[in-house]
Amino acid sequence: MIDQPTPTELDSQRPGIRDVWEIAWLPGLFAIVTAATTWLIWYYTNMPCTAELSASIGCNPATVARYIDVDIFGRMLTYSAITAAAGGVWNYNMFTKMRAVIAAETKRADEAEQRLEEYRQQVEEERRQAAEERQRRIETEFQQLAEARRQADAERRQEHQAFMAALTELTAELAHLRQQRNGDGHNGQ
Repeated sequence: MIDQPTPTELDSQRPGIRDVWEIAWLPGLFAIVTAATTWLIWYYTNMPCTAELSASIGCNPATVARYIDVDIFGRMLTYSAITAAAGGVWNYNMFTKMRAVIAAETKRADEAEQRLEEYRQQVEEERRQAAEERQRRIETEFQQLAEARRQADAERRQEHQAFMAALTELTAELAHLRQQRNGDGHNGQ
């Protein structure tokens, strides 16, 4: 029979917001740091575009161009995507390894709990069997004592009957002896 997962197991297998956050925060951080580093390097190493320089090399003399241009924005996106992907792969590997470790520990804990439950059941069964055996011994001893009492009562009755028979016989003998003595005494006078 195939074990069906419980609702809590199904919930733990579906990715949630927390799982997405665990996987996405490190690549996002890598992307932001890489973009900031790329921009800072460009900003401090780039020459400001003046009117003369614009005429000779064709740079953009606008005020915004001092802070960002299409070329550096493309580089920031490219480098950020590369580091985010590398960080994502690294973080995903760590995440899946940790999930595997957690799953293995959970499985070991479940197996230990199952063994403990089996041990408890075994101990309970042994206790039950010991109690049944004790009860059987008590009943057997009680039956033996009852049988011994019946035999003792029977022996006492037999002894009593034998004593009564002997007493009756002795009484009869005494009565017979009295009659003889009384009969002999009457004959002798």
